Amino acid sequence: MALSRDNLLASLRELQAERSGLLRRLTRDSALAVGTVSVVRRKCGNPRCHCANGPGHPQTLFLFKGDDGRRHCKLVRRDDEERMQQAGERYRDFRQDLKRLRAIEQRAKEIIMALRDLRVLRYE
Repeated sequence: MALSRDNLLASLRELQAERSGLLRRLTRDSALAVGTVSVVRRKCGNPRCHCANGPGHPQTLFLFKGDDGRRHCKLVRRDDEERMQQAGERYRDFRQDLKRLRAIEQRAKEIIMALRDLRVLRYE
């Protein structure tokens, strides 16, 4: 069942409102840690420590990123850990917002094409 012109226009307005909010978030002036910020667990080397038979201690924060198809890791200094973790979360949010923006653009295009189809002059 095809939607009416009014329903299509209402859907398009809703998408535009969501798109505006996404663009505001995407263009914020806040630092992003491009890549993956994660804690690496390591074993301390003490054979009597609980980590000897387990996953290890959370010890070091790294920034992982891929350039030219290769994976690079960079050690994050202790003083910068909190700032880098927050920047990593912002980057994750940025990527999700960008993905949603692409979906909105695709849906808006579909609605516009449906509106075009409603306007087509049928001549027989």
